[in-house]
Amino acid sequence: MKKLAVIISSILLSSAATTAIAADTYQSISHVGYVDVDGDDTISVDSTYYFSPKATLGPYDQFEYINKQTNVYGAYSDNDFLDVTSIGGEYFVEDFVLGAQYNNFDSDFGSSTDVIELSAGYFFNPNLVLKATFVDVEDADNQFVFDLAYNHELNSTDYIGFTVTADDEFDYRAVAAKYFVDLQQGNYLTVEGNFEDVDGGSSNWELASNYYFSKETSVFVSVNKNDDYTLGAQHFFNNNVGLEAGYGNNWDDSDYDAYFANLSLQF
Repeated sequence: MKKLAVIISSILLSSAATTAIAADTYQSISHVGYVDVDGDDTISVDSTYYFSPKATLGPYDQFEYINKQTNVYGAYSDNDFLDVTSIGGEYFVEDFVLGAQYNNFDSDFGSSTDVIELSAGYFFNPNLVLKATFVDVEDADNQFVFDLAYNHELNSTDYIGFTVTADDEFDYRAVAAKYFVDLQQGNYLTVEGNFEDVDGGSSNWELASNYYFSKETSVFVSVNKNDDYTLGAQHFFNNNVGLEAGYGNNWDDSDYDAYFANLSLQF
């Protein structure tokens, strides 16, 4: 895949100028999702409103690695066992970011748990931010979670982003990375990887990739340590409405089937 990223520098400069002019911007991004895993249905909806325009990097669903726009958001999901509700927001002022999120986990078996998250972060520069999040779980121990995110700009669009996460006792550790590249001629590629490790538990990793035939149409694939995989495609009918559909299974258990669809609304 790395060979696809080798581009003549003069073409890069020309493409960067074109991208800057043609970039689409959005202030509201919403999704309606449906997942069927062997008869267990999950319906979800989420929406984020940005108080300033958020520019794409070409594809309608690709944006800068580190968000810098003040926003509010909400999400809800429901399956046969659990309802999850989340609301929150982020406020950016100078080199600081403040955030808050409320989550409610309502079990269909009668129990309910509230989780409150309060965060504060500092930008050492536009591409490096350190964030601390206080997590208050109802009837459980509180904890702090720390995230360090870095965006290495390769040019005006391409980047390699990294995020390192750990809790205050270093019992939980995770690393995430994303590579985005403009392949020219209207084609794009993303490659993402995640690794997490928990003391007293097991480690896990996941790899995923998207290939864009254009900023409207793409295909994707993912695989993880447990041999679960997904594959599918996404198409935007215009710059406001997109539809994603896919299938998931496990290499070792062919009876495990997952079908999913996701409607994107961006304005």
